[in-house]
Amino acid sequence: MDRVANAGELVQLGELDGLQLWKDGLGAIKGELPIIDPKPSASHLWVVRTDDVVHASENTPFGASLESKVIKHSNLTGGANAHCGGELLFLCDNVIALTGSSGRYGPNSAAEMTAVARAFRASGYGVWSYGFSEETMTAYRFGDKDPEWVG
Repeated sequence: MDRVANAGELVQLGELDGLQLWKDGLGAIKGELPIIDPKPSASHLWVVRTDDVVHASENTPFGASLESKVIKHSNLTGGANAHCGGELLFLCDNVIALTGSSGRYGPNSAAEMTAVARAFRASGYGVWSYGFSEETMTAYRFGDKDPEWVG
């Protein structure tokens, strides 16, 4: 697998370590534009795997035991392939802020990032998406710009 800095990045995170299956929300209405720290301490990594979507807090005790001291997206897959990945922040029970920021599994286009954001929206969450830069061909990160509400 490309971009593996150490063997700990390929260790599969389990449910007892903080891995969570994505659960549908109850829907949400648009609130005020969130102001989010560029590196929020409560952020989660998310990955769309072949059969499901999983997420976990980036700062878990499991991650602290790794050489990198935090989990990586590859810990959500055990190093296997995934469709897309990024970071999210729960702003309240049914509203998230979403990025496609992942060195391994990030979206390849604005269209892909939009499709992922809409899928999270369709799963019952209000979504503030940071989007994708066609200029740099990378997903925006928290703090790069204001997010946009996915309607």
